[in-house]
Amino acid sequence: MTAERIAANRRPVGPVVRLAIACRIPPLAMARISLGFAAIAAVWLSLGSARDDGVALAATIAVFVADDAGRVLGQDSSAPVVEWGLTACGLLAELFVYAGMAAGVSLRLVSDAPTGPAGQALRGTFVAGLGGVGTAGVWRLAVIAVMVAVLVPMVDICLHGPATTAAGTRVFGPLGDVRLPVAVAAVLLAGVRAGFLVVLVLGVAALGATIVESTRPGWRPIEVRGYRGDGRISVWIGRFVDGRIPPLAPLFVGLLVTGSLTALGLRNLPGILLLTPVEAMLLASFGSWHAHGGRGDWLVPPLIQAAEYVFLAEVGFATRQWPPMTFALVAAAGFRHLDLAYRARSGLASGVDRRGLGWEGRMIVVGIAAATGGSVVVYPALTLYLWWLNLRDWTVGWAGWAGGGGSV
Repeated sequence: MTAERIAANRRPVGPVVRLAIACRIPPLAMARISLGFAAIAAVWLSLGSARDDGVALAATIAVFVADDAGRVLGQDSSAPVVEWGLTACGLLAELFVYAGMAAGVSLRLVSDAPTGPAGQALRGTFVAGLGGVGTAGVWRLAVIAVMVAVLVPMVDICLHGPATTAAGTRVFGPLGDVRLPVAVAAVLLAGVRAGFLVVLVLGVAALGATIVESTRPGWRPIEVRGYRGDGRISVWIGRFVDGRIPPLAPLFVGLLVTGSLTALGLRNLPGILLLTPVEAMLLASFGSWHAHGGRGDWLVPPLIQAAEYVFLAEVGFATRQWPPMTFALVAAAGFRHLDLAYRARSGLASGVDRRGLGWEGRMIVVGIAAATGGSVVVYPALTLYLWWLNLRDWTVGWAGWAGGGGSV
């Protein structure tokens, strides 16, 4: 199907698509335009007045239009770099907007209490204290929003083969789509916490809607072993059982222990006991060599990564790291996982995260740092390293692949 025919069937963004075709604007250029609008929205959101939020709302609508137009144009391309570029820009747009929503509270330019026309009615409700009190509570909501933002596309690619992944607009996903303007509209009407509540509700709905698709007739599991984001340690541990242990059983044991300790509060765990969640999650490494061909095995990569994000976030808040640093570290780890998954999906890599330490390596480093009091050094260092690695792999890996024959 040609881009012109697709545009005719997509009335909301059809004029933009036709203009892009006429001006010979490629899909990744449209994605970069959407990212620019997201940066504009983030700046205005951090300023906090009703007028500023109105400008941010207009900018997020532009994000939605440009991003959706890029996806429509991208349906004519089979290049893996185009698909990953659209996903990466969509994810970065979400990160910019969520950071902007929380930054205003840190700068004391935005109230963390319900505001706007509907804010008075929400005072005294659960929304007013959502995430916890003060600046840290708002950043906690921002970190949770990041987790949802990276898990939605991960679930999407774990369920769909390269030829069947939905690329068009959906009310509930696969990436930001309409979530960003709806969330910013909620900020305008009821404040920052209400905006994050909308993000979380729509994000969970996106996960649910995507999971429901696995029940459709004819769905078959795909190879997801390369999407786990294992490091050298996990691969080494898995070699001892040589794929004989199914991946879900040891993972659920690790999740049970990790989830229980996290619910009790990592801040209450003394010294070396902070490594207990890491040791429990290492049980998931026994499945690293398994083929992951079972009907429920597609759950393994998202669940492993969710456990990593929760651990990084909880240790960050428990050790009182600067909240934006915890946000940036979780975002860097999520971006890294998606990058590796798209490489593995496209046959460009095995999925083993040797340079990025893997999910287990990062958890071990952060756990040891927390137990020894070194988190104040490790969090900035690991964050900078992961973002440098993400940038390097994009410029050297994906861009180099495109220059060698891929079309952008």
